Amino acid sequence: MRRPKLARDTVWLASSDGLAIIFGLIGQVILAKALLQSDYGLLVVILDAFATMYILIDAGLPTIIARDVPRNPGASKIAVRRVLKLQALIAIPFLLGSAIVSTAIWDDVPTGLLLACALVAFGHIMSYPHKAMLRALGEARIESILKLIERIITTIFYYIFLVNDYDSPTIYACGFAIGVFISLIGTLWIGERLAKDGNGDLPPEWNSKRTLLISALPFAVTLGILPYVTRLEKFLLAGLSSYDDVSLYHVAQLAWIAGIMLPQAMRAALLPYLGEARDNPVKFSNRMLIAHHWTIVLLPIGLIAGHAIVSFSIPRFFDSDYSDAVQVFDILLAGWAMTLLAVPWYVALQAGHNPWRFTTLIALVVLAAGISGWALIPHYGVMGAAWASVIGCCIMLSFAKLLCGDEDRLSDGLAVFSVAICYLLSIGNLLAAIGLLTFVPAKKSFDYLRTKGAITQEE
Repeated sequence: MRRPKLARDTVWLASSDGLAIIFGLIGQVILAKALLQSDYGLLVVILDAFATMYILIDAGLPTIIARDVPRNPGASKIAVRRVLKLQALIAIPFLLGSAIVSTAIWDDVPTGLLLACALVAFGHIMSYPHKAMLRALGEARIESILKLIERIITTIFYYIFLVNDYDSPTIYACGFAIGVFISLIGTLWIGERLAKDGNGDLPPEWNSKRTLLISALPFAVTLGILPYVTRLEKFLLAGLSSYDDVSLYHVAQLAWIAGIMLPQAMRAALLPYLGEARDNPVKFSNRMLIAHHWTIVLLPIGLIAGHAIVSFSIPRFFDSDYSDAVQVFDILLAGWAMTLLAVPWYVALQAGHNPWRFTTLIALVVLAAGISGWALIPHYGVMGAAWASVIGCCIMLSFAKLLCGDEDRLSDGLAVFSVAICYLLSIGNLLAAIGLLTFVPAKKSFDYLRTKGAITQEE
């Protein structure tokens, strides 16, 4: 049977995410061309709002699957079905509540648009248990393919609507919903076929619905906060500025998310990898160290490639109304560096024996970004929103190390933040110089990984 492996699973997830983001960016270019800027911003806000409302249906249960099933693969079918039943019950009040709240907030928005956006968010949430199970069984490759299929289908629908001169956000939201549900059906069908129904004893937390929900509670609370890490600035721009600013920030953030897929893929692969060694402190620590060296190796590549690609692509593929998105992205790139470096400690908090520390971390990140955004956006608009995001990422890196008890807990966050300030205060290509400077520690980390055999194989 396949086992979770950090390098292999990260490559699969990152590769599919990279391709999915390429199709996603094509889709966003289509939306920007097909819709008025205000309609585009409205669609973005509604999609994000439903995703935020429905995230609590997750209840943190897929995270428990990814953490516990690698040690008990024979019980994967029991685990995933138990989680789906619980989520179906949890979903009922959220579906009813979101219908009331959304129609009250957007009373002048077509009901079809609200319904389509709700289906997108709901379809994503209900696919998470089986996706987490696939990763836990070492089948991240299948999750990757299913994710890519969803994006390809959605982009094809967008293109069909564009060439037929559709300019209604409702039509495009329906295309998105169709892609999501085709992927959901495929995930459920393949997941059920691969789930193990043999010998395997789950931890005591799985003995009853009550104990399972209590053990997942820290992740559920965190998930209630987590969407604001990437969406809070857009909500603040919508309230304190305009939908036009939301669309501009969204284009810059799309490029940032294209880069953030690498840390996200590493997080997704690292959770079952660390979860498998959860009760072995020495192995747990060694696996964290391997992940830390991988982040250092990837840092210069991301800094240089991100700046070069986005500086070329946004002016080429988007209208002149979005030209300022490159400058916004350069600010967000500093936050990308901190997010990448934070991955080992971030996931260690998830996989550790006190997940409430993880909840505390995400709450601090959102609080810092929210206060910063509230103070900066009225004066600096989109640029203020970007700086608020960077401040939140700085808190993520510094306090993740602090909560893990790292002796050098603040230095990385402060150092990267100082580098970002130096770059943003300069004119020219200082970012490239920063990237080149990081090649020295990156080379040392690469040599370490090769010596440990972490590039070709893992313990």
